[in-house]
Amino acid sequence: MPIEYFYSEPENVLCVKVNVPVVLADTEIQFIVDNVATLPELAQKVDHIDAMLKEFDARPIFIHENGDRWISVIEEEGWDRFGWRWSEHRQPVVKKILVSGTLHKQIFYVDKNDVVKHVGEDIPFADHVTLDVPQPVVNENNVYVKIHHKKIDMRWDLRRGSRLQQTGVMIFEIKVVEDRQVFVNVCPQLDKKCVKGVNLLKDGNLESWATDTTPVFWGASNVIREGTAGAELGNVANRAASLFQTVNEGIVPTGTYRLCFDVTDEAATGAGQSAYTLTAELVFYDRAGRVVTSESQSWTASQLPDNTRTRYCINAMAPEEAKSALVRFNFDPNTAVNTAQVLIGNVMLECTRVQNEYYEKYYTG
Repeated sequence: MPIEYFYSEPENVLCVKVNVPVVLADTEIQFIVDNVATLPELAQKVDHIDAMLKEFDARPIFIHENGDRWISVIEEEGWDRFGWRWSEHRQPVVKKILVSGTLHKQIFYVDKNDVVKHVGEDIPFADHVTLDVPQPVVNENNVYVKIHHKKIDMRWDLRRGSRLQQTGVMIFEIKVVEDRQVFVNVCPQLDKKCVKGVNLLKDGNLESWATDTTPVFWGASNVIREGTAGAELGNVANRAASLFQTVNEGIVPTGTYRLCFDVTDEAATGAGQSAYTLTAELVFYDRAGRVVTSESQSWTASQLPDNTRTRYCINAMAPEEAKSALVRFNFDPNTAVNTAQVLIGNVMLECTRVQNEYYEKYYTG
């Protein structure tokens, strides 16, 4: 299992302990290997020489110095988080890199009969490189050397038909690296993401009910279940009704949100009257639960088509302080004459964009 914990200041973030390769030094080095080889027979010329490195090794050489000399560097880089032990007073320092290996060559030559032949040769070498700036390390057991961009240039001079003077110039980049353990936030700035096409409401279709008057994920008053179609506001027609849900996840500062829902005016029959006002509201709250902004729209009974499902939408932008939101529907009847109800269903709250136009497309795979 990974080592992880939740850091609670200033807000909850998931941290994981990881191993980070830290580059201590990055430099280009050059080695020259000279040798004279005797070919197995007389040659007219050397056509070319292929060269490669074999058994190549590079390792750091450490010395231990008084830690007082490095305390300013250590404090500036914050080595306490990497496990540096000031009480030991001795600081391992890498100053040199020991490099060794074998230069393997295939020499292609033309013999006296104009036949191209080749002969192999291995030349071992070893040398050291001194770093321009010595580098203190936390734990010398975690320090290693990486090699990049190896280049070999071969030059030669054929003498007396069989003696071959050769010079191999090897150029490569070395990096001195130390693995250090550190806790990192694996989800930085999670609230910067706006996931488009995802309903932030739980049970937007209002299909889950504890009882016929109590939806599971919604708060409700004077509401009754209407089959699989949604929630009917105004179960008692001459009393106010409300349907609401709080959204604590997915609210992005500066995000633009769209609240869409289906409305059916269940008009009164006979001598009854449709006399009410329906209000849809989207409210944003800050971390302390204070209202920072809200957007609402109201419809009277005469503005809603009778017994016809119609979809309405309202848009609102979350301010920078926003941390949560409230979706609410209010049914306010004329208590003296109203006998109609309103059916709400297929409710969706989604983030459509943020101020910097960054969002992740909804994945349906």
